[in-house]
Amino acid sequence: MKRTILLAAIAAWGFNPTWADDYPYLMFQTADGNTIAVTASELTITFADGKLIATNAEGTQTLTLTDLSKMYFSTTGDANAIEDVKADGQLNMSQEPVEVFTLTGISIGKYDTLQQAKSSLSQGIYVVKSASKTLKIAVK
Repeated sequence: MKRTILLAAIAAWGFNPTWADDYPYLMFQTADGNTIAVTASELTITFADGKLIATNAEGTQTLTLTDLSKMYFSTTGDANAIEDVKADGQLNMSQEPVEVFTLTGISIGKYDTLQQAKSSLSQGIYVVKSASKTLKIAVK
């Protein structure tokens, strides 16, 4: 029951029509790790008999509430819009400022360039976000 109320509150609070242009997809992640993307345009969410029913112009998705682990808005509709770990020669990021995060989402800091960030980081895998892209890097 708590989960139903929480998901309903998130859906009611989280879906603001002014955000629809910025985040055109609502993503549902199930307990087994599968992700389902639903176009947020003209989206209606209802709850009945322990299920979430998401209806838009494209159709209807019915999801059992106990199977849902996460629900969030996305700009791409991809389950993971972060690119895979890249080798040094494959980093095509321009000389723009970047922010570095741990894999758990904790901000490490902001740097003027990717190269400056890499020289300051200890060995590990990080998420790097610039104005133009987000990717994972491995620092060796």
